[in-house]
This record gives sequence, structure tokens and C-alpha cells, in this order.
Amino acid sequence: MPAGRRPTRARLELRHLRYFLAVAEELHYGRAAERLKIAQPGLSQQIRALEDIVGAALFDRSRRAVQLTLAGELLLGEARKTLAQAEAALVAARRAGRGEVGRIAIGYTASAAYTGVLTSLVGSFREAHPEVELQITEMEMQRQLDAIAEDRLDIGFIRPPVALPLGVASLALLQEPVLLALPDRHPLAGQDSAIDLADLAGESFITPQHGPSVSFHRHTLEAARAAGFTPRMGPQGRDFVTIVSMVAVGLGVALVPRSLRCVQVPGLAYRPLAGPPVLAELALAHRRTEGSPAARNFVRHARAQL
Repeated sequence: MPAGRRPTRARLELRHLRYFLAVAEELHYGRAAERLKIAQPGLSQQIRALEDIVGAALFDRSRRAVQLTLAGELLLGEARKTLAQAEAALVAARRAGRGEVGRIAIGYTASAAYTGVLTSLVGSFREAHPEVELQITEMEMQRQLDAIAEDRLDIGFIRPPVALPLGVASLALLQEPVLLALPDRHPLAGQDSAIDLADLAGESFITPQHGPSVSFHRHTLEAARAAGFTPRMGPQGRDFVTIVSMVAVGLGVALVPRSLRCVQVPGLAYRPLAGPPVLAELALAHRRTEGSPAARNFVRHARAQL
């Protein structure tokens, strides 16, 4: 091709650069064709097409040996960088598709942290997927569920029972016994044996800020009714630390998850309940149809830990 020829309007493709790179590195059309596993005439045709696109000769054909022209030498370095960048882009996209990179927004109720499930599950996932960014925020349960349904949150750690929005599912992670929290000066606080809930029929019961059919509000109602009375509902607390603080100052008693025993407040006592155990659940909430590969991997990881 004569030097100085104007480039054609043909489109440069990565295969052109791969073919050129093979010839430039082998400096032999036969070996380059064998390396690329294509016929030599086809390779020669592709190189001529690339030269038409560039508008300059890339190989000196006036000698017996294949030699790069100045244009070919300059293209060689750029071709290597372009192909390496293209391969890096493919690798990044494939990793994202497998959920190995990305970001997961996780919400949790404060009591989830006391169980150890949150830290162990998030920690083991992070070890398995170190390049996935985890954004973790304490959040009230209903806000978590609304945010998951609206694609503003990927994963939630919640305390059922609770009504799930359309498109949101839950995975049970843990069931733990419910304990009684009462002021340490209460007449029953020094009792060594488990406490019969019926003996507290005259007390005010403090619950989280939920409706009657949700989480520990419901546990409290059902446990009291099983003991033969309708509980007198007292003030509500934003979280369990607030609740046990209210108990400690004498505003009432409360049913709390056993894992809350790690929270020690002056003036507070924890005691087991007599009779059949009342169990509280910790669950993972997620979208039923999840578009994020990283979030899908988190749910799969949680299932594998059960």
C-alpha cells in the first residue's frame, strides 16, 4: 500500500489489533497464523484491512524478512495497551456479573448485633468477597423493609413476625429464647427459679415501637395470654437498650431476646421464664427478585451458614 494513503471509513475492531500483534511479535505470517489458528491468506487480508484503516503501511514488504515500519512500531505499543485494557474491562465485568465486586447496603435492628449473627455473617462474607463494599446502617425494622422494597437497601436483619412488603422475602437465621427484664429491686428479681409470667399480671409491659402484631409486641401479648391474662401495655422504647433502661428505672417490665444479656444496665435484672419457651426469631430480609449479583451472593452465603 503506498505511504500516505488516506484511511478508509472501515471500523477498527479488536481482532485487527490481535492479528497485528501476533504478526508484529512473530515477524512471520506463517507462525502468526498458526498462533492465531487461522489460515495465512486470511491473516494477510486482515493486516491489509488494518493498514487501510490506519492509512499507512505497518510492515515493510520490500525485504525478505517481515519488518515493522515506523507506523507499525508506534502502533505496537498502543495495541498492547488497548488489548490489555479491553481484557481488564472484560475481567471486571465478569467479576461484577459473578458478584465478586459491587456494593451491598445492609440494614439491621440493634438487637441483631447482640446475637453475634450479624457480625459473624457479615465478617465471613467479607472474607470470601473482599472487594465487595459493604454499607451497614442501624435502622428501624419497618424502615428496612420499606427501603428493601424500594431498592434503597439490599439486605435487612429483622425481628419477625412482621408483614413483608410485596416482593420482599425473609430467611430465618436464628431462634432464641425470650427472657424477662425487670428492675433488680423487684420482689421477683432475686428468685433463683424461673419466673411464672402470671405472677406479673399486674405489671406494665414495655415493648418496642411496633404494632400489636409485630415482633416483641406480639411476643408479649401472646406470652401473657398463654399465662392467662391480658397484659397492661406500658410505654414503648425505640430499641432494646432504651427499653431495658426504662425497666431499670422502674417504668415496667419487658420481654427481651436472650442475647440482650450482654447489655448490662445498673438496676436491671434478667430472669428466665417458666413454662414452654417463648422463642424470638432473627431473620434476613431481601428482595425475592434480586438484580444485584453481589446481594444474591450474600443471601446464598447466609443460607450456606445455616
